[in-house]
Amino acid sequence: MGSDGTILGLSIRGMTLVAVVSAWIGGILLVDSLKPPSLAAPIGIIIACILIVLLWQDKQGRFIMILLLCVCLGAARYMQVSPDYDPQAIKKFISSDVIRIRGTVSDEPKLVGCKGTTRELIITASSISQDNGAFWQDAHGSLEVLTLGTTIDDPYGANYGDGVELSGKLQSPTMSSPCGNLQSSTTSPPGIFATMAFPRVTVRRSEENLFSNILAFFYHLRVTLASTIARALPEPEAALLIAIVLGLRTPDLNSLPPGLHIPTINSLVTAFNDIGLAHLIAPSGFKVTILAGLITASTRWLYENKKTQDKYLLSTQKHSNWRHQVTTMLVVGSIAAYTLLCGAGPAAIRAGIMGILLVIAPRIGRTYNVYTALAAAALLMSLIDPFIIWDAGFLLSFLGTLGIVLLTPFFQRLLHFMESLPLGGYIAETIAVTLAAQVATWPILFIFFNQKPSLATLLANILTVPLLGTLIMLGMLICATGMLFAPIAMLCGWVVYPLLQYVDIAVIWCLPLLPLALSVEVDSTRAWAYYILLAIVLTLLYQRWPSYFQRPQMHTPEQLQQKQRLRRIWNLLRLGVALLAVVVTGFSELTAQPAAVLTITFLNVGPAGLPSQGEAILIRTPDGKTVLVDGGLDAISLAQALDSRLPSWQHSLDALLLTSPRSDHITATQDILGRYTIGTILDAGMAHPNTTYAHWRRTINERGFRYATLAQGNTVSIGTDVTLQVLWPRSQLHSGSNEVLDNGLIVRLVAPGLRMLLLGAAAQSSYALSGLLNDFSSNSLQSEIVQMVGETNKAFPTRLEDVLQEVHPSLLVVTPGALSATQRKATTPSALVPATLLPSGNWQTLQTAQMGTVEIISSNTGWNMKIL
Repeated sequence: MGSDGTILGLSIRGMTLVAVVSAWIGGILLVDSLKPPSLAAPIGIIIACILIVLLWQDKQGRFIMILLLCVCLGAARYMQVSPDYDPQAIKKFISSDVIRIRGTVSDEPKLVGCKGTTRELIITASSISQDNGAFWQDAHGSLEVLTLGTTIDDPYGANYGDGVELSGKLQSPTMSSPCGNLQSSTTSPPGIFATMAFPRVTVRRSEENLFSNILAFFYHLRVTLASTIARALPEPEAALLIAIVLGLRTPDLNSLPPGLHIPTINSLVTAFNDIGLAHLIAPSGFKVTILAGLITASTRWLYENKKTQDKYLLSTQKHSNWRHQVTTMLVVGSIAAYTLLCGAGPAAIRAGIMGILLVIAPRIGRTYNVYTALAAAALLMSLIDPFIIWDAGFLLSFLGTLGIVLLTPFFQRLLHFMESLPLGGYIAETIAVTLAAQVATWPILFIFFNQKPSLATLLANILTVPLLGTLIMLGMLICATGMLFAPIAMLCGWVVYPLLQYVDIAVIWCLPLLPLALSVEVDSTRAWAYYILLAIVLTLLYQRWPSYFQRPQMHTPEQLQQKQRLRRIWNLLRLGVALLAVVVTGFSELTAQPAAVLTITFLNVGPAGLPSQGEAILIRTPDGKTVLVDGGLDAISLAQALDSRLPSWQHSLDALLLTSPRSDHITATQDILGRYTIGTILDAGMAHPNTTYAHWRRTINERGFRYATLAQGNTVSIGTDVTLQVLWPRSQLHSGSNEVLDNGLIVRLVAPGLRMLLLGAAAQSSYALSGLLNDFSSNSLQSEIVQMVGETNKAFPTRLEDVLQEVHPSLLVVTPGALSATQRKATTPSALVPATLLPSGNWQTLQTAQMGTVEIISSNTGWNMKIL
């Protein structure tokens, strides 16, 4: 303790709330560790209240009894939600029997798994039936549910706020319960004591709770804004900016930028997590703080005195004018909205509460105290959800903030020798903040994420964190302008794109330094010992060098003027770089001329780690028109293929042609509908639409795209010299057990020097092939190239050879269909069609599953083929 009655510079008189909250949390931990009888907490509350009355005149004794009361209140609150004290807790119904559960989706859905093909739902249970719905009884608690799905917001599935009924087997969480004493990394969030894997889910109703509806509104807005960013940037840069600005992880974040192949690293998520930059792509308090600063800076003109240039957000005068009130409301509203928009995670909520307290404290005549604000945030959050104190995000945010406040001045004083160097003060501050956060959080990082202190983490933070404010500002600008006028959002995208590429490169460059991490092993016991030892060391250091823990003194007027000049120079430099990026990128795009040839690219698309599956064909005409035919089975590989072949800022297609509603044709096009502006969408319709096709058509209507159905006899012009002749299906769609194949589109591409017949999946339909032979002569079918979809376990109809004899092709291109579940589980899955199943004749047969991406280049003089 210092001579002035402080500990580490903290006033004991100002720590009352900290002591109260510590007692409250201590009560929660006490019950979790000791599991006392359920009557212990109520009895303790009564005794504490009696002692408070008896000791009212004794100030010290009264305060001790108040702390005891807080311990008992914390214990009682935890007992209310703990399954150990609830006979109707969902945990009590775990068994091997199939049961039915009714509840509400109480958190935003998330895409999980390395391929992003599984949706994770958090369901708050209300009732349960163990006899197939004959009798329902009350149930309490939340469970984690895994369902199939590749879209975060599924219009035909369960979404945030929906009432659902589940039917399946209730199981224990996949890992140990998160409510132990900092045991090991867990998959399930805190407070989740049961899981249900891939149950039958029925959406029953929408939740009428006002708060849930507000959260659901912000969730849907979040998804909409993510689509806006995706339309302004190529992947995976768009996915990275979405994660930075909105804290939303889209499937494209599970990939690496094209051309990058790193051992043991298969996605940007893995790279950011391993390097210690998870706070950049997850909802974090740092982002909320940055946003508050941006709003403060942008509204300073409302209240700032031009003569004095007061740099504080709120005036300390007792009678502030209406401009201060408007500014206060803007900042508080922005903090609250952004906290909800980021998913209202523990870190964001903690920062939101502290940010709001920072704004309103001077308004009510109080001095802001960061420790009191931290305590208030912890109290409010644990009051709502006591399990939050075991949440990794909460612990990292809470301890990281505390460490930055306490330790940053200490490390800054140690690094003061760097301030004489160019940008030395800025670099020293960044290093000090990073070191302070690492010292305060590394036991938690190791326990939850197996992450060790590393030089790579320090360097990566120095290289990337300074850009976070700029990225958030530009990201929010893209969201705002994209909702109003897309071309302006594209201009902002031109500015932010090189910055995102720089972040990717910096992270990848730092990865080789990871082996330099400290070799340490930490468990819960060692973590407690570490923090106790850290508190003792800090106390001793403060007694020896108290000035090292104090913030530097205010600058002199001359230093302030110099700092303002440097800030103006830095702002002008950033503006110049932004304008240069816009001019250079715009000039290169405007002067770029399309090649005067027709290119038809059979894209090699397929899920990560598996062979290519599904059909996706990109057509680019000599006059710059672009058409996508089908999309394949995997959105990520399709996005990468398109981004690598189209100009960086082209997020538009002149037409999208869907030849079949099969999953290996339509699945990835759903992502294209969200990321691209499409001139016209064409297909043959569907006699009996399934859920996937209905979702596809619904998205088309919501985006306002032009849509038309095609039938035999229609002609589609692509540019001036390329035409698509629709040969199948007839206007009256065929109904039957195989109608998806029977009604597949067959089109003939006609261009100078080339004719190509796209049979697609209809090559597997005897009905379609027979109709084609009956309705058209040999002259109407003849083509140099024939494309068709083949499957490894299915022979083609015999009518296919008759069609090929009429067509007389010189090249047969076979694209792969989707693998079956058995084939996907094979040791070495293959999408190749066995040679014995392929039609034979005087033509060259090429399988894209074997050759990869194939490109046909055609001009007036003829065509040639290139393997990419």
